[in-house]
Amino acid sequence: MPKKDGLTVVKEIRAFDSNAKIILITASDDQKVINSCLECGASSYISKPFDFNSVLKSITDLVEN
Repeated sequence: MPKKDGLTVVKEIRAFDSNAKIILITASDDQKVINSCLECGASSYISKPFDFNSVLKSITDLVEN
């Protein structure tokens, strides 16, 4: 994203709606960044490149829980 990073967006979404289900899609392989996003409220994450099945599984898991 050109003006914000994922962590900032996760925090903003969580502040707006504490019940939001957030799936972070990232090209980063930095586990510290991913863990920070999860600690701040992302429900799960998908690493790029990704396929349709991984997106579908993440959505299904969130809806069922």
